[in-house]
Amino acid sequence: MKKWKFAFIFLASFNLLCILLIGGYLFIPAKTDKQVLPKVSNQDETVPFLIKSDKESLTKLINHYLEEETDQENLQYRVDINNYVNVYGAIKAFNKTIDMQLVLKPKIISDGNLQLQVKELSIGRFQLPVSYVLTYMNTHYDLPSYVKINSNKKVFNIYLNDLTLKNGFTARAESFDLEKDNINFTVNVPLP
Repeated sequence: MKKWKFAFIFLASFNLLCILLIGGYLFIPAKTDKQVLPKVSNQDETVPFLIKSDKESLTKLINHYLEEETDQENLQYRVDINNYVNVYGAIKAFNKTIDMQLVLKPKIISDGNLQLQVKELSIGRFQLPVSYVLTYMNTHYDLPSYVKINSNKKVFNIYLNDLTLKNGFTARAESFDLEKDNINFTVNVPLP
């Protein structure tokens, strides 16, 4: 009788041990790779998005922005982009409104800002000296703070890094190839 008692106690103990091991493994947390969670963002952090555009879409956006965001009381203009950036408008000079056309060749400067080289400038039907007109525009018109004119080099510098939209978005030019219709910007979206 000792043999079957011993076998019964051994089998019962073995079953109890198996139940405890299985139950223990069920309640032990699974092994995971401990990943470092990203820190909570600070208020100055932005997320970049690459935006690809074409000449037609960018023309619409620029003209909308000019209508909505700028004061066009003294200098009224619109933009048309083809192989060059064409600016058409009317300026007030000598107490008269005179038609104006600027033909600009865009170039990205190293910090993601745009430089627009003046190729042609006409007021009315006259081709005027570019540096003279740019000096006049620079002194008599209230241009946005992110637009700087260098009349000696005959360029407009558009400092996109100084331009912040109402929603806090900023931009950086990545490519601006009008011949290939390849226009790319990085738009930085602030985190809440």
